[in-house]
Amino acid sequence: MSAIFLLEATATQAQESDLLQIYRLALLHDAQYTAAKAHQRIGQEHWLQGRAGLLPQISLDTQSHWVESNHHTPSANTEQKRRNQSYSIQLIQPIFRWQNWVQFQQGELQRAQAQIHLESAAQGLLLRVAHSYFEVLNSTDVLQAVRDLRTANGEQLAIAKKNFELGNISIIDVNEAQASFDQSTAQFIKAKSDLHLAQYALVGIIGQQPGILKGLHANATFSPPQPSELAMWIKMAERFNLDVQAQELLLGIASNEVRIRKAEHLPSVDLILNQSMQQNPNASTNSIDSTSIGLRFSMPLYSGGRLSSATRQAVAMQEQTEFELEDARRLAALTAAQAWSGVMDGIAQEKALEAAKSSARLAATSNQIGYKIGVRVGIDVLEAQRKYSDIVQQLSRARYDILLAQLKLKAATGTLSEVDITEINGLLSG
Repeated sequence: MSAIFLLEATATQAQESDLLQIYRLALLHDAQYTAAKAHQRIGQEHWLQGRAGLLPQISLDTQSHWVESNHHTPSANTEQKRRNQSYSIQLIQPIFRWQNWVQFQQGELQRAQAQIHLESAAQGLLLRVAHSYFEVLNSTDVLQAVRDLRTANGEQLAIAKKNFELGNISIIDVNEAQASFDQSTAQFIKAKSDLHLAQYALVGIIGQQPGILKGLHANATFSPPQPSELAMWIKMAERFNLDVQAQELLLGIASNEVRIRKAEHLPSVDLILNQSMQQNPNASTNSIDSTSIGLRFSMPLYSGGRLSSATRQAVAMQEQTEFELEDARRLAALTAAQAWSGVMDGIAQEKALEAAKSSARLAATSNQIGYKIGVRVGIDVLEAQRKYSDIVQQLSRARYDILLAQLKLKAATGTLSEVDITEINGLLSG
């Protein structure tokens, strides 16, 4: 669990990066989070568009045309040409348009929903960064464990060949040692491939090569979640989980959509102010100025059934959103329970694997000594070395799974933040 290199091309870089630094790089370069920030701006525009329905609408209209007329009388023919221009400014201020008011409230909810979406994206990014970071560390630990196993198997193979030449063992022992060495070689090749894939996954999030990463300290200890009761975490998840909050806002939006559709059946009242001017409206008049102010009442009577259908559709969407909210609460509770169990069970498993690692190391050493004095055969040594390597890999996986489960538990309750990354940084070694 030592510090690792990210890519072979950057292995010579001296500067190390920790989890917090990688997360801050991801905030600048991750495409998903950048898209969420754009979505948040969309929500702001929804609010502005909803507010526009409550404000006055002002329009300007101007026309210009030329008129040519001929007047015929018994005594003479007269031809006249004139230019006719007109200007009109109209202001419409909604007095009563219930659907506009509800649409404004809708914009408020959409803006809040976009903000929740951004916060959820930030938490999702934090989890993705942590997962990718830990995958690189774990893949490195696995590679090191397999490399050590391959070295040990190679040494055992050399010993077996030497003893076979001396006539102390049969060819079967050599073949078994060769098979174990070949198998560990294949594992080593796969471990290198897994490490490179994990590295590329991290680069895909931050958009660049971070260089050397700080690994988890060998003496790092893990604390159970506080509060320790699962029921309290489930209760918090059902209330504060960001997906639940987003779904609650979507339910509010769906409810407002029903109100908007029903409001379309209601009358509307507008204040209308109009100022107009015409130049040369006719042959005997130079100009006409007029100002008018009044109220306009409008009442929808029949629209072919469209309004009634739209209302029923909105009601059905509201019912759908209610069930989706309940599903989001259940999923949040399940996620919290799984993460809580991952932390609690992971801590217990980590302690058991630490003990198993010590026992396996002692067993491997004992078998090597026994082989040298003739009370153990080669297959016993190989099996002890394999078990030790497996336990080392399991222990590495368990330690990173605990950290990730801690972050998932915070995310399930909507409280995951950069502070949690800072705490994990304290467990990393330079």
